[in-house]
Amino acid sequence: MEFLINNKMGNRWAFLLVLAILHNPVFAREPKTSNAPFLTPVEAVAKMDIPDGFDVTIFAAEPDIEEPIAFCFDDRGRMWVVENINYMNRRTHKSGDISRIKILEDTNGDGVFDKKKIFMDDITFSSGIAVGFGGVYLGSPPNLSFIPDADGDDVPDGPAQILLDGWGINDRHETLNSFIWGPDGWLYGCHGVFTHSNVGKPGASDADRQFIDAGIWRYHPTKHEFEIFARGLSNPWGFDFNDYGHGFATCCVIPHLFHVSQGGVYHKQARGHVNPYVYDDIKTIRDHTHKSAHGGARFYLADTFPAEYRDRLFMCNIHQHEVLTDIMNRSGSGYIGSHGDDFLPINDLAWVGFSVEVGPEGGVYILDWHDTDICGNAINFPNSGRIYRILPTDAPKIKQPNLRQLSDLELVEMQTHSNDWYVRHTRTILQERAASGKLDIGAVHEKIVQQFFDAPNSGKRLRMIWAAWVTGYFGGSEGENRFNYLLDHEDEYCRSWAIQLLGEDRKFSANTLSRFKQMAESDSSAIVRLYLASALQRMEFEDRWPILEALASREEDREDANIPRMLWFALEPMVPGNSDRALALAINSGATNLAEFVPRRMLESEEESGPDFNVLVSKVAPGFRYNDRAPVEILDSFRNEVALKTQSTGRFGRSRLIRNVSIPKEKATTLKLRTSYHPHGDWKMRVVVGRKVLLEQEVSHETVQDEWLESEVDMSEYAGTMVEIVLENMSNNSDEASGYWSKVELVSK
Repeated sequence: MEFLINNKMGNRWAFLLVLAILHNPVFAREPKTSNAPFLTPVEAVAKMDIPDGFDVTIFAAEPDIEEPIAFCFDDRGRMWVVENINYMNRRTHKSGDISRIKILEDTNGDGVFDKKKIFMDDITFSSGIAVGFGGVYLGSPPNLSFIPDADGDDVPDGPAQILLDGWGINDRHETLNSFIWGPDGWLYGCHGVFTHSNVGKPGASDADRQFIDAGIWRYHPTKHEFEIFARGLSNPWGFDFNDYGHGFATCCVIPHLFHVSQGGVYHKQARGHVNPYVYDDIKTIRDHTHKSAHGGARFYLADTFPAEYRDRLFMCNIHQHEVLTDIMNRSGSGYIGSHGDDFLPINDLAWVGFSVEVGPEGGVYILDWHDTDICGNAINFPNSGRIYRILPTDAPKIKQPNLRQLSDLELVEMQTHSNDWYVRHTRTILQERAASGKLDIGAVHEKIVQQFFDAPNSGKRLRMIWAAWVTGYFGGSEGENRFNYLLDHEDEYCRSWAIQLLGEDRKFSANTLSRFKQMAESDSSAIVRLYLASALQRMEFEDRWPILEALASREEDREDANIPRMLWFALEPMVPGNSDRALALAINSGATNLAEFVPRRMLESEEESGPDFNVLVSKVAPGFRYNDRAPVEILDSFRNEVALKTQSTGRFGRSRLIRNVSIPKEKATTLKLRTSYHPHGDWKMRVVVGRKVLLEQEVSHETVQDEWLESEVDMSEYAGTMVEIVLENMSNNSDEASGYWSKVELVSK
């Protein structure tokens, strides 16, 4: 390998060979932090392995931007960047209103900003931003705020208005983030597992708040409503919708890719589910493995890149220091996510890409936090940060857009644009004008209907449904009839979205419930049946039964990745008060998961002790038993491996795995351990025999150079004797000192 590098063979195949070797798990040892040199932006671009036919430009970098943590575009094609100057590490931040929002504009289309404004320079720790509805939505825990700028002069009209408070900041790497306007007119965002939030309007009681510690949330800009859209995941820092309005999240530590449906409960990195009776959550859709930390998610829905890239999901892999793409292939009611390509290897250990946007010209923009401590445990390169643009070399320059200058009908025409950037921004403007009473409703709806019937495919038909929805077409006395037309449409995506939109206000007419039951019995589309299963959770209990019974009886969905679990999520809260009916449904339907879960739910209560922890321990540490009161968990995938999670009891406590074993007399015996940590809390591992400490090892970002720490303890001195081996997960002055074990074994040779 050194020969290939030092002799500079120069050919692209040689570099790719080296890259393949480095990506092999045997060779791949990417550190969490490094002594990588500080590269200037120009030097950084020079080291990138840029695909043939593409250019990478430095849109912005230090000193023009510092510590960029979030960015978005406005409807004039300008970039809004949040600089989190307060950030220090995951556990603390600087006090004071010292962070900023900047507006960057590229007036000549060369991929480098040439105009800069400071919108605000007196905000505190912030992590998410979206522009729309006459202002800026800013995530700055404990608040989600709106900063008005109704006249669009880039000067706040007044102080920030707190829309929601109660957002936690336990882990400053896992606060509310990744804001995006959904096709249904809601503002969506992500939330990490190690931050605990109890969200509501200012002054709301605990009863009127919603707890979230991992998942996807949404806020409506005109109804001023807040909802948890889906629960679970880890520290998602990327969420987007594909051409059919289906949500996808990218994650860290656990498998990286999830198809996210309304009301779903997904594989969770740590801590029990908010609902302890979930039993079986929805799993990843990936069919391949990347290193564990991902950031950003944007489907390429433009036409500037070569055609094969349309519909691919672009994301950053922080540990591989690469921009990757994945391809979504339909499977049942969901998808299988396959690897597209390692699109852009960065070759810089200080590159920390965790946000992605697609611009009006079809370029892909990557935000680089830029630091050698890639998990955010320290700031080693202060006041740095870059945003890069990736664009084909022959891409034509475009005229800078100004969508607010368009007429109502011109905004509707934009719903057919080949670049979804224009579709999303003009839909938001249409929604804003409709809400403020400034839209020519009759003319707009007439044109939307015309474009619906002219649409050549599902994606473009859905655009018209969404535009009609956000402008009120489905309201009033004709609304239900218009939905009925969609429920009968030959396009499964139109039928499914009609189901979701009918459930928005949680009010279902008798006619709608009857139609849903018929569809549950006979609709041929698994996508439609998934949307029906999702809508169940928004219904009154009594209204759920007929649809549940019909869906649960569909044999073709038995092995579906989503539907059986979604049916349980809808049925579970009804079991305690309707146990006989629930049991009859489970038995008569033939749904195997319901037949297992209903009796289990009937028997369980909050006072029960829970699972046999020793059974869980044996999956990773055979022969060991658990000796503590704190629960343990088996994680199906933590840093791409099955792992046992232990937790110390309190800041100065410990949990213990114990085994009494006879060490062979004439063999060399070694205790082999494979452990890891989560950046929210380091821990200390000890191996004790009798009163002797054989190993004391800190497990942290400083000691774990790859995903896992390999440790060995020579047990030879105990050959021929019976010993008690104690493995301790000790707190390292942290309240969240969880230990993660993927291998504990005694090997004698």
